[in-house]
Amino acid sequence: MKQINIGAGRTYVPGFVNIDIAEHAEITLNLNEDKLPFEDSSVDLIFSYHTLEHVENYLFALSEIYRVLKHGGVLLLGVPYVTLTKYNLVNPYHKQHFNEHAFRFFGNLKGSAIEENQIAFEQVYCKLFYMGTFKLLPPPLRNWCKNHLFNVVKKIEYGLVAIKTNDIEVNHSARELKKKYKEIARARKPYKPSASAKKSTPFEKVFKITKLWWNGEI
Repeated sequence: MKQINIGAGRTYVPGFVNIDIAEHAEITLNLNEDKLPFEDSSVDLIFSYHTLEHVENYLFALSEIYRVLKHGGVLLLGVPYVTLTKYNLVNPYHKQHFNEHAFRFFGNLKGSAIEENQIAFEQVYCKLFYMGTFKLLPPPLRNWCKNHLFNVVKKIEYGLVAIKTNDIEVNHSARELKKKYKEIARARKPYKPSASAKKSTPFEKVFKITKLWWNGEI
């Protein structure tokens, strides 16, 4: 099973081929212009965490991801949410923006503009990470805030499946892909472990997890 981690800047995933523009990655390339060094339809799974928002030539990069994935191959993707201001909209290194409809233009909205590409993904799930008190609101009010206010959702996670033929049915569940995303995200390891890292007390662990939850990180 061939698995790729795209955007292994500070971390790598054991058992994956780790790719980044940084020289310490297993494969160093520029997603804006370099083709992925894999044959067509040869990859089972691609994981990418907070990377595609940095890619200026987005359609080229996405076409390469699609090219190397098998029919039914999985793309697990995490990116900032479009209306996050502090760390997204004003970030000069972010070239692309995403919300829950971003991949519909490669699915059921394909052809809504005069575009020509072969990219086709089925969105099995997308997960929104709400921030602070917005987590506690009832869904209709929370949804209204998301659509009309800034800084309601911090990031978004997708489970996508490459569709290359209509003759072979694809069967992936949202539950399955969410579990896989979480497993891979937790498996990431730093290239340079911090020398000052110390073991946390149970209270510190609970406080850290609560803070991450409240800030929309988990």
